[in-house]
Amino acid sequence: MDKLDVGEFRLLMEESQDLQVDAMRSMKQPLDAIVDLGKERRAKRAHARLRRVEVDHGRRRLLAGIGAAGALGVTGAWALPMSSAAAAEDADIMALQTAVSIEKLAIFTYKTALTLPYLQTDKVAIKTVAAFAKMTMAQHTEHAAAFNARAKELGGAEQTATSPKYTPIVQEMLPALKKGGPLDVIALAITLEDVATSTYVQNIQDVGDPQVRLLFGTVVGVESQHLAILYAVQALLKGDAPELVTLKATGDAVNAAKLPAAAGSVGIPETFKKTDLASPPEEGAVK
Repeated sequence: MDKLDVGEFRLLMEESQDLQVDAMRSMKQPLDAIVDLGKERRAKRAHARLRRVEVDHGRRRLLAGIGAAGALGVTGAWALPMSSAAAAEDADIMALQTAVSIEKLAIFTYKTALTLPYLQTDKVAIKTVAAFAKMTMAQHTEHAAAFNARAKELGGAEQTATSPKYTPIVQEMLPALKKGGPLDVIALAITLEDVATSTYVQNIQDVGDPQVRLLFGTVVGVESQHLAILYAVQALLKGDAPELVTLKATGDAVNAAKLPAAAGSVGIPETFKKTDLASPPEEGAVK
């Protein structure tokens, strides 16, 4: 485990950070558009609510001559339903809130993992895994903040909780994780990154607003890279070959003859991302 070329792996992590910076920078324009759309839609919804009040008031006056009982019954029946546009916006807000809950659970998991004794040793490979966890945790923090900001600007509440579905699962795994090793941390991280990636891919298809779709599409690229790196590191550690994690930012690689047979596919096990683990928008929405 102490033969890992930490310098070369650091370059791989720098690639991930570069992708993160580019993704966050490219978010600015679509996120500004989301804010403008949110303000416009809230104004329309406020106008619609005012109109409903005016219509109901007029109906009450009209029905007053028929009798109080009739007025109460018919007024309720004539209440206008929420528009499809408003319902779609609410779904987008819930999707953003659920995304925050997933990001916050990933942050909690990486932060907890970094306190484990076996991730605090001086072995080169362990220090490298810990460095990756710190960088990835920081990126998840940025994603959560971005999702929360947009949910609030669309009129939704800030999500402060972790995923209600996956948090109990992580909590149950902590005792075993403390007795395990780096591969156990990586396996759990793969599951969480897969949940995030699957959810955002599904959201790209399901959310109503094109700018919100663009937001999820921007973030999912970073999450996919997290997942691919974890798959590769897992395979190399299982194969007792940590020294092979030596891809360079320039595109160079280790001697291909030394790589295991699965090296060409382990980081991308799916041609098209499956979404079996995707969380529905309402799963982590603020109640």
